[in-house]
Amino acid sequence: MCEFTVYLVEEGQEKKVVAKNIVIARRRDGKMLLIDVMGAVTPVENVNIEETNTLSQEMVLKRDK
Repeated sequence: MCEFTVYLVEEGQEKKVVAKNIVIARRRDGKMLLIDVMGAVTPVENVNIEETNTLSQEMVLKRDK
């Protein structure tokens, strides 16, 4: 199973880890809901998916302006 480490990129800053072992990313009510293998949900507001890479198992979110 492919589990992603999810990073957040904000303008002028280095990317930072937001969540690990993510298997589902779902947009609901203006939030990105990141769901891990245990079912725990990490909500992140005002972001879009910039990149998803299954080879490196990384997902990069970018903050909306």
